[in-house]
Amino acid sequence: MTLAPSPAGLENVVVANTALSAIDGGVGRLSYAGYDIDDVVERATFEEVFFLLLRGELPTTDELADFSGQLAAQRPLSRPELALVHALPQDGHGMDALRTLLSALMQREPEVALTVEHAERIGLLAAAKLPTLITAWHRLRIGLEPVAPNPQLGHAANILWMLHGKLPTPAAERAMNSYMVLLAEHGLNASTFAARVAIGAQADVGGALVAAVATLKGLVHGGANQKAMETFLEIGSADRAATYVDGLINRHERLMGVGHRIYKVEDPRVRHLRARVAELAETGQGAQWQAVADAVAEVIANHPHFTRRQLAPNVEFYSAPLLYALGFPLDLFTCAFALSRVAGWTAHIREQIADNRLIRPKAEYIGPAPRKN
Repeated sequence: MTLAPSPAGLENVVVANTALSAIDGGVGRLSYAGYDIDDVVERATFEEVFFLLLRGELPTTDELADFSGQLAAQRPLSRPELALVHALPQDGHGMDALRTLLSALMQREPEVALTVEHAERIGLLAAAKLPTLITAWHRLRIGLEPVAPNPQLGHAANILWMLHGKLPTPAAERAMNSYMVLLAEHGLNASTFAARVAIGAQADVGGALVAAVATLKGLVHGGANQKAMETFLEIGSADRAATYVDGLINRHERLMGVGHRIYKVEDPRVRHLRARVAELAETGQGAQWQAVADAVAEVIANHPHFTRRQLAPNVEFYSAPLLYALGFPLDLFTCAFALSRVAGWTAHIREQIADNRLIRPKAEYIGPAPRKN
């Protein structure tokens, strides 16, 4: 008997239960543990969202202070951890550096039984250390000394502080926090699925996080933000947007940052990123790239190639000018994504451990019929 083939890419196949986020792609709605993303992004810090994903409730004042304190205590690098950064090659892509640094960091962790408590501890460690590690690596490769984390700053502000060595403006801090909140969790995306597959095989938590980082680099996943910005840089000015997009379509090439497997309307995170990009432009950060992105978005909204296919800007579209305005080099764009999504990865790993089973789908054989040599 031949089995009916599963949808390509397991599209719309339910393989797990989750209490972390709900997505309605038809109307463009996203919620975290029951809280609509529109409310969360305007009122919560990344630390509060991370706590929400782990515990299912927003923290009280005391709980937030304790949780934030745990992150702050683990941000500084020890001498061996700083030595890891110095030993890493200073060339190559930022995501390769992040993956290697995370793997080396996890090698220092003893192997223990898979428990939700252990997953939370490792997730907090990764969330705290990765920004310090990757910003230190970047600064060393451009000839600057690493900047130690500032205990007076929150998580989002600390990333910008350690990247640039100066206090971020209020607009920059708000933009970075909004980005972190919006990217923290998004269901069973490719990198999250990779993490759950690793845990299903009873790999260690660190290995699951490394698998997630490796998957996130993919050009049709987290790597799209860098490619979107490269497109905007190539366009250069708003008046060239329509001609450039027509050229892409005629060459049958893909416009990165457009379209989504789930959303058939605009990604609900886009409007908040667009607003943060506009706020940065008002302070003189990235106005040129806001104009280019807006011009491309207008072309997309009116061009039959996109409207017929229900293709709209996704989260990477305005992530690109936002991260560029905040001073991230192109090859750290996807690293910024990882620094946020580690919250969702950790929460999904906890869920997988709580009801763990080997994830082993089938493949339908379509090769030659039985034959003899």
